[in-house]
Amino acid sequence: MTTALAGEVVAAADAALAAVSELTSCDLTALDERQLLDVIRAVEKIRRMAESFDNVTIPELEARGIPARYVLRGTSQFVAGLLNLAPSESGARVRHAHELGARVQLSGQISPPLLPGLAAARAAGMVTSKQVDVIIRCLGTLRGAQLPVDELAKAEMFLVEQAELFDAATLAGIAKQLLDTLLPDGTLADERLQQRRRFLSCVPNGEGMHRLTADLDTETAALALTVLHSLAAPKPSADGDRDERTAGQRMHDALRSVLKIAQRSAELPRSAGLPATVLITMTVEQFETRTGLAATSFGQKMSVDQALRIADQACVAWVVHNSKGGVLNYGTTQRCATEKQTLALIARDKGCAFPGCTDPPEWTEKHHVIPWSQGGQTDLNNLVLLCDHHHDRIDSHGWRIVMQAGVPWFVPPRWIDAGQTPRRNHR
Repeated sequence: MTTALAGEVVAAADAALAAVSELTSCDLTALDERQLLDVIRAVEKIRRMAESFDNVTIPELEARGIPARYVLRGTSQFVAGLLNLAPSESGARVRHAHELGARVQLSGQISPPLLPGLAAARAAGMVTSKQVDVIIRCLGTLRGAQLPVDELAKAEMFLVEQAELFDAATLAGIAKQLLDTLLPDGTLADERLQQRRRFLSCVPNGEGMHRLTADLDTETAALALTVLHSLAAPKPSADGDRDERTAGQRMHDALRSVLKIAQRSAELPRSAGLPATVLITMTVEQFETRTGLAATSFGQKMSVDQALRIADQACVAWVVHNSKGGVLNYGTTQRCATEKQTLALIARDKGCAFPGCTDPPEWTEKHHVIPWSQGGQTDLNNLVLLCDHHHDRIDSHGWRIVMQAGVPWFVPPRWIDAGQTPRRNHR
């Protein structure tokens, strides 16, 4: 690139920034309805065209070997660091650029994009990033099934035309129908593609929660839906009131139940020479005052009260340190019920002991009536089996547990029963 041309590129980028800045500061009140809609459509087209510039810059970065000079694992990691992007977003941009960007051969010759029709539509601002993802996945399946080149080109143009009419979700259904039409016997090729593309990540969203993103193969999805739906059924209260959780919240809680069941399993592999264990650290002041935020080994922050509640129901190791990081005390999971105690609890409670709950023993955890963090002993007279749902709500909803003749009874809050008559599960 000559100096003059380089200056033109920089000037064009500056002009584009200035134009967008001016546009965002415009007063739109003078526009009539048709003009307002036209401006909104124009801005959306600008957004899409700007996003397509990745298909130019990423191949240029790779052609110059810039990511490799920074000793990073790949282009995706470099782009994520350069632009402060989540790995999933930078990965998608790089995948799209590999399909839609011009390619530099070893000889230095420039080859057209693998998907020229989609690349042109993307550069013209006609398709969104998610639509591009749908089309690339579909054509990748067809390519893996060794569909003839002319048929691939026809499929590409058909999907691009549909993308101009339908959103990404509808386009995905159209793409699935196209696959079923062109590959009626393409099950094996589809399975191989699923194995290559299987993916799951769980990353912080910056708001104290985590975003779970996954592309599950058919077998894993079938297993996940079967197990999660069996645990996500609404759970009415002892008085028959409806479960106020949304369907999404019930699925979230079902996943947590599955993870707790797995965590209690003896089949989990050891990590760093230890059984799978939640490691929580906190300062001595936090431990003594029950205030502040503790941290897990994965960096999640949680209140000390929440950390101690986890310690009452999961395999947990906790470490208390001083303000300089020195370890002052540590605890292990000795409070866990023994195998014989667990068998005795199953024989007594036969599953979740909360009145009216039908969850079997396999879906329950051992709950300390007097919390372990408050000195409660790990013996049968201080333990009760509760499902994950009722374990979470037993205290926050005002219920108390009392042991009568070695059997757990549940005392409802006054707003449910003014006399607070103890109840039990009559399973």
